[in-house]
Amino acid sequence: MIGVLSIWTYQRNSLWNNELELWKDCAKKSPRKERIFSHLGFIYYQQGRLDEAEKVLEKALGLNPRYAQVHYNLGLTFYQRGRTDEAIHEFKKTLDLDSHLSSALYNLGLSYFRKGLYQEAIESYKEFLKSDPDYMNAHLNLGLAYGGLKQWDKAIEALEEELKYFPENFQTHVYLGIVYKETKDYSKALSHFKMALAHPDLPNVDWVRKAVSSLESMSKKEERVRN
Repeated sequence: MIGVLSIWTYQRNSLWNNELELWKDCAKKSPRKERIFSHLGFIYYQQGRLDEAEKVLEKALGLNPRYAQVHYNLGLTFYQRGRTDEAIHEFKKTLDLDSHLSSALYNLGLSYFRKGLYQEAIESYKEFLKSDPDYMNAHLNLGLAYGGLKQWDKAIEALEEELKYFPENFQTHVYLGIVYKETKDYSKALSHFKMALAHPDLPNVDWVRKAVSSLESMSKKEERVRN
């Protein structure tokens, strides 16, 4: 299995490097075309070479400051670098220039959420969902934003909607478990935590197991009190 993964990683990196060299060559031959620099910057972003991505994207903006895709790619780069205020500025600028670039709305929501601006995040996610209702994690992130405001009923509604579209999204069960625990509906919390544990790829498995153990202990104590 390791050999297979290594080959796949090598092939992926080779494709990225070949594409990178192609667009670098295009940029040399067409130094006045902002679309080329925008795409080159995005490839650097995909490779995690964020200094180079920012530099190239800033050059693209110098060629055409009204090219929405450049602002969007720059927003992604700023977000990845933890420069959230700048990311918000770029995503808003993207939408000013091209209101149909809806992924900017989603990433604007992520940026607002990171800053604790939950109501603004909610508004961004809801607007995004009007055009992309089946985008994975969009309803989940809407639920988390409602949770940030302790609007538990709306959080549950959004998380349940995520499961309607993506029943395999096991992380949603974790968050539903957390929300139901907050509302003291321990039986539903326990049920969702257990459903999350049924997935072998659950990343925070130890935390979820501890939550299940704690809820089961509480349930046993309550049962003894009743008897």
